[in-house]
Amino acid sequence: MRYLPALALALTLAACAGEKVKERPARAQQVIESGQQGQAAYRRGDLARAARLFEQALTDALRIEDSTGVAVMSINLARVRRESGDSSRALATLDAVSPWHRGNTAAATAQEMDLLAAVLLSDLGRPDEALARVQALREQCRSSCAVAIGIDSLQARLLLERGDAAGALRLASAASARFGVDPNQLELANLLRVQGEANLVLGDFPAARQSLDNALGIDKSLALPTKIAQDLDALARSALAAGDTAAHAGYLARLEEVRQARAGRLSR
Repeated sequence: MRYLPALALALTLAACAGEKVKERPARAQQVIESGQQGQAAYRRGDLARAARLFEQALTDALRIEDSTGVAVMSINLARVRRESGDSSRALATLDAVSPWHRGNTAAATAQEMDLLAAVLLSDLGRPDEALARVQALREQCRSSCAVAIGIDSLQARLLLERGDAAGALRLASAASARFGVDPNQLELANLLRVQGEANLVLGDFPAARQSLDNALGIDKSLALPTKIAQDLDALARSALAAGDTAAHAGYLARLEEVRQARAGRLSR
């Protein structure tokens, strides 16, 4: 089943006055209903409709100054836009949320917004800015933190992208062992993918394949085509490096099927 980790439909309304008081009940219900419909569209794979519904929910939440609704729907809309291949617009969605709304949002939700922004900066080829966000988040999370596994996952990815495969492997392996029972299977798969790609760079092809197979299993269970494609691409490269041409061809064929299916979803 597809899911949006940040989706929260029990929304807390900020106090407001004047005309907003009259609008609150109807608008609050619209935020909830649009959010529910957006979640349903996302589960069906209809990203275009999910984006429209989350955007409507965000507009309504802004109108009644519902800080929690603004934060949650911004996260959901940004995630959908990222999965649709538009990380730039996804980051703009988060940046457009005013400091007032961020400052009046629960710490865990604000941290999730900051982590997603860091991921998007990494997507956009801005690793120094992404790392600065990660380091700031780590300072906030000296004790227990809901996004701790995501922080480790992204930092390991950034180390890998900077050419430090050994450092990325150490961090990802330690984090996956520490968070092995974490309910956030999405981030666990991200850690496993980093381990696999780091082992590939370091020449340990059997270890790379095992980690990537495990990541693929999780991503398939979550029905995340973008992640599945990343796993298959890395597995294809691992098979080629190991000299297994049959496996390489098989992974490439599966990768093409996933890409075609994803293109069909985006064109709806």
